[in-house]
Amino acid sequence: MWQGAMWHHRAAMPVLLVVEDGHEYEEFARAFLQEWHVRAAHSAREAVALATEHPPAALLVDLRFERSSPDDLIGDVVGTARRRFAGDSARALRYLREQQGTLVLGALREAGVDAPAVFVTDFAPHRLANLRQLYGRVQAVPVFDAAAIRRALESA
Repeated sequence: MWQGAMWHHRAAMPVLLVVEDGHEYEEFARAFLQEWHVRAAHSAREAVALATEHPPAALLVDLRFERSSPDDLIGDVVGTARRRFAGDSARALRYLREQQGTLVLGALREAGVDAPAVFVTDFAPHRLANLRQLYGRVQAVPVFDAAAIRRALESA
């Protein structure tokens, strides 16, 4: 019975979907955002699958996916190289890894996931405004600060 009560308590907690290529955000959220039930995805495909199956209350998204293999990234390296980088595939791959979080958020929005998103990065004000115009409720926190992330999650 106690376990059942514990399960119900955890089930009543809002779900925070952490989307990243490593485990740092997930470990941070589990340690410092204990009022959330943390779920983690490590690729866009996994994020969309988890979020559509169990819609989260909020998203904590890593901007850069530098450790991801090209097969796990959203975006076409060859096409991006041709369109943006005069055929330079290395630059295109770097670009896709550096912007992957925003691309994942776009895929989540296309899949109907409208949960507010928080990035831990120092977006320029015009960049954050553009992301909000594209994707709705988006917040950015410049550093891993539990209180600031908590405030951003609550206000997003």
